[in-house]
Amino acid sequence: MMDKDQERRERAYRIWEEEGRPDGKHEDHWQRAEDQHAETERQAEEVTEANQHASDEFNGKRRKNSPGPDVRPPSTVAPD
Repeated sequence: MMDKDQERRERAYRIWEEEGRPDGKHEDHWQRAEDQHAETERQAEEVTEANQHASDEFNGKRRKNSPGPDVRPPSTVAPD
């Protein structure tokens, strides 16, 4: 796994390339890379929490106040 500074450098480099390699905007590119990294980390945390919740439910560790699953038999009507 890459270290976080290397990931940010690569993000900033990609931003710089996408903008046509302009001079003098390295601070802007670095900040945007930092912002993108922070957003990616936030999204990863949300996915981890959702996965943990789903795993808990699957393994029968549901919270007592949460409703049971909505289980319905399959439809006998064929779609047209």
